[in-house]
Amino acid sequence: MRKPGKPWLIGTALLYGAWFSGLAGCGAKVDSFTPVQGKVTVNSAPLATGSVTFHPDSAKGNSTPHIPVGTLDAEGRYKLMSATKVGAPLGWYKVTVTAQEPIDPKNPYAAPKHLISPKFSDVSTSGLAVEVVKQAASDAYDIKLAP
Repeated sequence: MRKPGKPWLIGTALLYGAWFSGLAGCGAKVDSFTPVQGKVTVNSAPLATGSVTFHPDSAKGNSTPHIPVGTLDAEGRYKLMSATKVGAPLGWYKVTVTAQEPIDPKNPYAAPKHLISPKFSDVSTSGLAVEVVKQAASDAYDIKLAP
């Protein structure tokens, strides 16, 4: 005959441990997304093609896994999207801008011609940084480039 032992105690402890772990997870940080839009200009003229990418700057405390991207329209305007959500999580970002001529269908393997300095398309050389905040000024996310 088996003595009632302490297995029920272990099971109960595991159950309560799982329950408390779930409660602790309720306070986990969830990224909230703030609308971000701006205009890219080169020598005051709108950059009419290309894209803008915001890379989270972990050195300034931004650990979001999201990499917001926006496509430039004919007036140089962009709106960021993070996967399927509009905007970007709050925090500091290093910014890159890429703009190239369309691929020539007659020579599809030719290197694309950059419309702006290639340094702006590399996160380590662009020199562009911005902080996404809850209530930014209307021009806070405008990007002014020199050729």
